[in-house]
Amino acid sequence: MAHGALALRAAQGGAEQLAKGRARPATRTGVARRALAALSLALLLTPLAAAQPGSALAEAQAAFVTALTTDLGRTATPDDAVWSEAIEAAEAAVQASAAAADAASALREAHALAARVYGSVGWHSRSFSHWQAFVEAGGEVTDAPAPPAGLPSAAAERFPTDIQFVTTALNQLAFARYEAQDLNAARGYYLTLLEFEPDNPEALRWLARMAFEEGDTANAIQIWGRLVQVAPDDEGARFFLELSREREEFGAAASEAYRAGIRAYEAMYLLDALAHFEAAYAANPRFAEAAVWAARSAFELGRPEVAEPYWLAALEADPTDERAAWFLEVTRAQLNWGVEAANDFYAGQSAYATGDLEAAEALFISATERNPDYLDAWVWAARTSQELGRAEAATELWQEVIARDPTDDRARYFLQVARQQLAFGPEAGDAFLRGMDAYQAGDVEGARSGFTAAVEAAPTFAAAWSQLGRLEFQVGDFAAAAAAYGRALELEPGNDEYEFFAAEARRLSSAADPTEPEAEPEPEPEPEPEPEPETQPEPVPDPEPEPEPEPEQGPGADPEVVPLPPAPPGGASAP
Repeated sequence: MAHGALALRAAQGGAEQLAKGRARPATRTGVARRALAALSLALLLTPLAAAQPGSALAEAQAAFVTALTTDLGRTATPDDAVWSEAIEAAEAAVQASAAAADAASALREAHALAARVYGSVGWHSRSFSHWQAFVEAGGEVTDAPAPPAGLPSAAAERFPTDIQFVTTALNQLAFARYEAQDLNAARGYYLTLLEFEPDNPEALRWLARMAFEEGDTANAIQIWGRLVQVAPDDEGARFFLELSREREEFGAAASEAYRAGIRAYEAMYLLDALAHFEAAYAANPRFAEAAVWAARSAFELGRPEVAEPYWLAALEADPTDERAAWFLEVTRAQLNWGVEAANDFYAGQSAYATGDLEAAEALFISATERNPDYLDAWVWAARTSQELGRAEAATELWQEVIARDPTDDRARYFLQVARQQLAFGPEAGDAFLRGMDAYQAGDVEGARSGFTAAVEAAPTFAAAWSQLGRLEFQVGDFAAAAAAYGRALELEPGNDEYEFFAAEARRLSSAADPTEPEAEPEPEPEPEPEPEPETQPEPVPDPEPEPEPEPEQGPGADPEVVPLPPAPPGGASAP
């Protein structure tokens, strides 16, 4: 306990009188009366005590029991008669034990008894002074209770341990010095407390707080970290540990401005929050969180031109920050298409991602109304309407997309699907769309199921028959492919593609099954008579063959799959 004792000797000074005044609400007259009575009793008992320290100790214990068992109906004070008598008896026992020869153990016991009496009535400075004397006389403070002899068992079970008396006294004395702004004295008391109880949370908390307030962040980090180990559920300790690390890394000015920004943001003072976050980032450009919150505040204020550079700074600090990347995308959309249009569009994407297609469609359409040039909003509005089974609305929306981008083959394909939905009904159209999605994903069974459901719902759906034939052709079921292409050709006579693949599928099916009769070959035309020999003109080179036209996109050909914009990472929530 050497360190704590030395710290107390250096720090106590006037602490005892201040702590006594705070902890013991007694009048000056009462203090003087007790002091005079104690002195008179000590002088009277000195000769007797030298001979009988045990008797004085027994009397002090009896007075202590009387005080403990007297119900005052309120918190006891040193001015109460029973407690005044217990204090005088305890001091008399100390005097008697000190005057006795070879009474070291009795003196230790008397000091401990006096410390418990003072502690029970809240006179913490006196209590601790007796604990100091007890330790210096060779006593050891334990975590076991030591109730006075004769105390009823019920009260004895509630009696504090000696270590509780000591830690309570030291906490009270230390806090009194802290409030008086005497941090050195307060630190001395808390360090002494840690010598008695190394894991005492209150001592650790106040030592860390004082280090933090004095700007000693390195020590604050060490002590807050120790407190988190001792009390892992202490949210305050975790917060101040983080705050101390923040100050150590970015500086006090940047940290204070950032925390002021957080308070302003939580109070919904966004302009003030933005100013604080900008100040924090200006104080230390390595402070990425300050950039994130500056960007977020500007974003919510509808000022994308201010938000954009801060999102870029956040991404430069952490290129893997998906949310910052997503908010940068939204911010740039606000710059390009207007804040309201972009907000509606991305709110629509969030609704779409959660499966709320009704809300998504309304938001995408609202975005097109706010800015008719917003092509992505038209695309998503058309797609959502089509998925809702609103083929007529989807047709009109896809036409708007093509009007703004005539090269969009994806839009042409989906426009054709929408028209098929109108022509053959939503059930067949939806089944066909499911089949196409599965086909493009390489899901053979899913594609077959979709196309089959489409032709069952609409037997005259030529494009669905064609896609079913194409699927069977590619998986090698040529008989099924021939049947499907044949049905498509019946519905659309003269379609060269259907005619070619139907014939090819029949040929391959026959080759695979020799028992199937082959188609009769067409008769060869009779050769024409050769013309009379004439002077032949010089040969003219054959003309260059014209390139074959590219197949149109649609159900009869492979449509190019153009990926749609992704949903935001984690939704449109805050970073």
